[in-house]
Amino acid sequence: MKAKFSPLQLLDFKLLESHYEFIVPEDEAVEPSQLFLIYPVEIDFDMSPIEEDGEIQLITRIEVNVEDGNKIPGYKLMVEGGGTFKISESEEIEEGLRNNLLKFSTLNMMINNLRNIIYQITNLGPLGGYLLPPIDITKLLNDKAKEQEVK
Repeated sequence: MKAKFSPLQLLDFKLLESHYEFIVPEDEAVEPSQLFLIYPVEIDFDMSPIEEDGEIQLITRIEVNVEDGNKIPGYKLMVEGGGTFKISESEEIEEGLRNNLLKFSTLNMMINNLRNIIYQITNLGPLGGYLLPPIDITKLLNDKAKEQEVK
């Protein structure tokens, strides 16, 4: 089947910052998959307004097992990336789809790129690769909107 390309284009992606730490488990029989399930994950993001040339930038930060006072053994990670996106003007796009592409799809693409980086960083670690679990993008967007209303 021939793929149809999205009007949303990822023009550029850069890793802006990363931190990796390994907390040695006291229990030698610790099962990595069980640890990975209890890691707290924080995701924050900030999108620039649409520029004159139609480009937008999205900065996304993912923290895994980083909460203050948190002593869960294994990986402690932070990655932050920046992406530049543009919607192709070659075809007419309805407003609902345009908003979906600009908000939902851009954030989803950023999280997936950072998920791959997290896996690459941890793959050679003592517990093997950590795969960030699936993320509810709609809830992230709703929580961010509520956070901005409060401010």
